[in-house]
Amino acid sequence: MPAKSTARSSKPKSLIISAVIGVLLFALLAPLIEGLFRWTHLDTSLQLRSLGLYHNQFEIKWFTLKDYVQENGGVDVIILGNSMVNTGIDPDILTQRYAYRTGIELRVFNFGVEGLTVAPNSVLARILVQEYRPSALIFLTEMRDYTATNGVEVEQVLLNDEWFVARTGGKKTLTVWLKENSSLVQHVLPLRNWSRDDFMDTHLSSVRRFANTTESGYEADYFPFGAAWLPPDPENPAEQQLFEMFSNYTMDPGRLANLADMLSLTSGGTQVWITELPLHPNYFVYFKDDSARTAYLEELVPFITSQGGMFLPPPESDLIPESFRSDYYHLNYKGAMIYSALLADQLADMCLNEGTCLQPVSSGESAQ
Repeated sequence: MPAKSTARSSKPKSLIISAVIGVLLFALLAPLIEGLFRWTHLDTSLQLRSLGLYHNQFEIKWFTLKDYVQENGGVDVIILGNSMVNTGIDPDILTQRYAYRTGIELRVFNFGVEGLTVAPNSVLARILVQEYRPSALIFLTEMRDYTATNGVEVEQVLLNDEWFVARTGGKKTLTVWLKENSSLVQHVLPLRNWSRDDFMDTHLSSVRRFANTTESGYEADYFPFGAAWLPPDPENPAEQQLFEMFSNYTMDPGRLANLADMLSLTSGGTQVWITELPLHPNYFVYFKDDSARTAYLEELVPFITSQGGMFLPPPESDLIPESFRSDYYHLNYKGAMIYSALLADQLADMCLNEGTCLQPVSSGESAQ
């Protein structure tokens, strides 16, 4: 009997010893692994990184921009918006066309992120300007941006994360510092949910999205044309919430304040351009009639110019064939090729005719 008691009492001790040994081994190996990530090509094999946020696509854009700036010595123009921007603008086409028209070579990055309205984008714009000091931002807005109830859940979850809180003046914890500065932590964090049943599907989806995102931030949409020619049906239960949200359309003052905050970046020397994609006419069915669109533009455009920004009206929607769209909102890769060139032409016309040009950041001003 005493022998059994001794055996039992030795188990907790052995567990403690094992835990201590594990901690010591990690403490010894962590600097070595950190060095391998920083000074070898290990990054090229394990490219997926994380800040511990729930929004995987935001993280893909964040680290892709970081790599882009390191590779190109800076970034001149950052394009912001939601998923329509993510799949709708190819910066490589835009820069080639703009250079052809104006002779000005630019470094342009697409930071369009799914689900982000003007509210989180206004916060993101300030973070990106502080981090990289681009000469210009281009924000692609839309009518839904200014509905108070649209995109609230995504906004709250994202902006309340400790990383965003620290980036906007909140407490900077050791955890946040490690997420920002440790390559080892950034590469381990994508595996943090390994015990979840959906981990493998989610992880592989993130890996695919990272692989499909170009160095300049564009993620092509290869989906074939859907049913964009069919107008939304208010009797369809799947669409009733959207009709309720947008049918009695008004612009929320809080969302306009978010836009004003983005436009205030002009006081620091950053150009802020606001425009819209050429949306399919069926997009506007949710808003009942054309008067909502007219009232929106009558309020939006003077507001932008009064705050020091520049507004570019969207090209006519019929310039994008229906077969080059994925749905009411998104362009597929063919539509993106056309619109990227159209946007470049609009910007080039402003440069050549009005003298308002997008310009490279001088080497002394760019943040690398």
